[in-house]
Amino acid sequence: MQSWFIRYKNKLPQVGLAIIFGFVLLVENIVFMFFATQQIQPSDISQFLYSISIPSVLALWVHYDSRSSGVSLGMDQAMLMFFTWPITFPIYAFKSRGFRQGGLLLLLFLGITIFAFISALVITFALNFGITIFSLEQ
Repeated sequence: MQSWFIRYKNKLPQVGLAIIFGFVLLVENIVFMFFATQQIQPSDISQFLYSISIPSVLALWVHYDSRSSGVSLGMDQAMLMFFTWPITFPIYAFKSRGFRQGGLLLLLFLGITIFAFISALVITFALNFGITIFSLEQ
């Protein structure tokens, strides 16, 4: 009988990168929502990091997913995925997994995005409520 690790060894990078994707979205949304509610202008470097983080995680996810299926993507295809991910990620999902599983994969990433946004909204509301309570006590 195979152990859990051996059975799912090829899928661990994809699961880990999906968790990292959700965490990155959560942190970015919290930071930018908090900046917006406190009327703080985000720095240029934070906006740059925000713009490259999601494509980087998705390009890494596609890289590890293609390696686990035995198809290697070249550097040019990885860069194309990085720069045009809103178009090429759904195409990759449907071509590599078929219509049904590709659609479920896209729904999974959409669910991670929505969950991160709602969680960031709640956390930002709690932070602002705490700041308001502590500023009233002084």
